[in-house]
Amino acid sequence: MRPRPHPLALALTACVFATGCGLNTAVLQTGGNGRMGVLLNYSCNAGVCDPIDPAKPTIVFTHGWNPLPKGIHTTFGSASAAALKCRCGDSYNLLSWDWNGVRVSPFNDEPLRVGKEQGRMMAAALRARGVDPARTQIIGHSLGTIAAAQAAVCLQDLGCTAQLTLLDPPETYHEQIFHGLAPTCHATVVENYWSPGPSGYGAHANVAGVQNYIVRGTTPIVGIVDLSLSNHVYVMRWYYETVRNPSMRCGFQNSVLLPYCGAAPADGEIVPVPQVAATSAGSRRR
Repeated sequence: MRPRPHPLALALTACVFATGCGLNTAVLQTGGNGRMGVLLNYSCNAGVCDPIDPAKPTIVFTHGWNPLPKGIHTTFGSASAAALKCRCGDSYNLLSWDWNGVRVSPFNDEPLRVGKEQGRMMAAALRARGVDPARTQIIGHSLGTIAAAQAAVCLQDLGCTAQLTLLDPPETYHEQIFHGLAPTCHATVVENYWSPGPSGYGAHANVAGVQNYIVRGTTPIVGIVDLSLSNHVYVMRWYYETVRNPSMRCGFQNSVLLPYCGAAPADGEIVPVPQVAATSAGSRRR
């Protein structure tokens, strides 16, 4: 049987080659960086290869599938880390899993295989840095949600990950993500931020323990032919804005590590913050 390309790959490729994308935003930039899976430290006063501070909680960002590795790269991790440092100072270990240079074949289950492989590599790197899952939030976008969920599975022997934040995980992979990898068994809090419309790839996850939020993009039709303006990328941009702007609802405001912003809680424990209902969030199906 002739291999068939995955629908997500066709959508991403069509967006890239239709317009070249309106790039150079906080989370998406022109030019490749060739990184094949590396854990970078963007914490205050740290070099990218420096060890973490074990006294601080950890936030990990990872992007999704890069359809044009030599032409574009995602800066979600570095931009979000910079925003958190401006907002919270030296409160967290801020790490980014960068795999912008990885080529992903659209055929068969190759995207799923690569996503899981990156998750295993990320977990090994986090383990080597001495990260404590119980004091760690992992935030992943698109195919990076598979990597984030897989990393939590691999770190389970060290304890449950404090929070998994999944940004528009592709609906075609929901079975593998929410049932196969079973993130609610490996993380205390699991969030699914998804965007409806023709250029959003996510959906409501009807799984006990998963907190669902709708994030509505501003240019859903234009996003069909311009990846940078798609609802799918908008979810990543929106989350970055919630990191940067504390007046926005949900997003980083729902982080169980938010109480550490600026100063650690007096008792040294992670104190979950209440989940708030926002106009951009909900639990409806498309």
